[in-house]
Amino acid sequence: MDKEELLEYIEINSGVKDKFMEKALDYQNEKNQKRPFAKRWNKTKVERAADKMYDQVLTSIYDKLKNNIKSSDSKKWAEFIEENNVLEDLEDSMSDITFE
Repeated sequence: MDKEELLEYIEINSGVKDKFMEKALDYQNEKNQKRPFAKRWNKTKVERAADKMYDQVLTSIYDKLKNNIKSSDSKKWAEFIEENNVLEDLEDSMSDITFE
């Protein structure tokens, strides 16, 4: 499984991205409000910053899983993710995540 396949798997099978993006957008909007008025970002730039944060988290998740799953077979990845409750743990982590 490559990173894009993992992204798709997570989006289909869990609410991880939605939970993360909600908090990341809140954080980026709050950060944006602290900027001087003339230097504030538009909505698109704020969303791109939140997307970049999610991409970094996804890369970290992918790298950790890749170290534990010594195969590129998507079925083995799905089995590992299901057997180890990875999505449930990620959802819990995203519910608890805070940005400073």
